[in-house]
Amino acid sequence: MKALILKDLYLMFNQKNLIVTLTLLFFFASFFFGDPGMLMIFLTVLCITQINTLLAYDETSNWYRYVYTMPVKKADIVKSKYILSLILLLLMLLIIFPVFLITNEMSGAAIEMNEFLKVLSIVASSLLIMLGLTIPATIKYGIQKGRILILAAIFIPIIATNIVSNGNWSVRFFEILDILSLLSLPVSAILFYLSYKLSTYILEKKEF
Repeated sequence: MKALILKDLYLMFNQKNLIVTLTLLFFFASFFFGDPGMLMIFLTVLCITQINTLLAYDETSNWYRYVYTMPVKKADIVKSKYILSLILLLLMLLIIFPVFLITNEMSGAAIEMNEFLKVLSIVASSLLIMLGLTIPATIKYGIQKGRILILAAIFIPIIATNIVSNGNWSVRFFEILDILSLLSLPVSAILFYLSYKLSTYILEKKEF
């Protein structure tokens, strides 16, 4: 298990220059515009694309045929991707939190901490759900078809958020923000676990 996670981290390390450059770009943009949401959206998309890239490497390099020759359970292969997803989510939260504190102080927006935590909870939950959709789809249908679902998983929530944030819907959205923030994490955690079980089942049945 540890070796599988280290393998993926090593592949990500090969892209460190691009990842660090883009992260710093959105990091400073968030300070410049006083909006940590810019960095939050970027890191959310980055987490999804990185997991997708790792799955693409596994598929194109015939990694599955190689790893099957070793004493590794198929469940562990899948589990490593889900654990890595949680690691990326944790890193995202560790980066976003101080950025919010600083930008909130610099801009004088005075956004209350509890309101920010509610939004952050919903964003983190959305990321878990999106990853829970894309991982089994990519394992089942391959990287090309999986990318279609990834694009849908990224842009549909963004479009829906824009619709909700305009007009009368915005009032109702903030009215149910408390309920969403409370329910989102446990619901997404359950769906994420079910996604892991589904991915394991798909991989065990799939022939390479």
